Amino acid sequence: MGRHFVLRRPVRATERGEGQGQLIAVVTIVAIIGFIIFKTLPVYWREQNVRNELTDMARKYAIGAKGFATEKELEGQWLKISNEFNVPQEAKFTADRQGGKVILKVQYTEPINYLVYTYDWEVNAEASDSIGRY
Repeated sequence: MGRHFVLRRPVRATERGEGQGQLIAVVTIVAIIGFIIFKTLPVYWREQNVRNELTDMARKYAIGAKGFATEKELEGQWLKISNEFNVPQEAKFTADRQGGKVILKVQYTEPINYLVYTYDWEVNAEASDSIGRY
């Protein structure tokens, strides 16, 4: 009665590497997801910075701050921002003033190369502000 039996699986030569397939699959999936994030994150970061700068430009243009009073000065500021964040040259920048409201728009496509596929990341950033807000 004092004996306890411990159930053990018999070790067989045919079961070697049984857990390796699942490990390889998980590591492969994690590596693919990591690669996609690695390639996409800089483009997303650049888009968010452009949106932030565009909002700041709209605010300054609405109140007529120095360097933002005319559309020509505004386009010069946009060129500085586009060079700083490596925005593609074919980006379309428009500024529209309707009474006391200012609307700035930027549209461009940035390709992301994923070795076997190139994804075109569309950026349609818009910022608006009004004079009476301040």
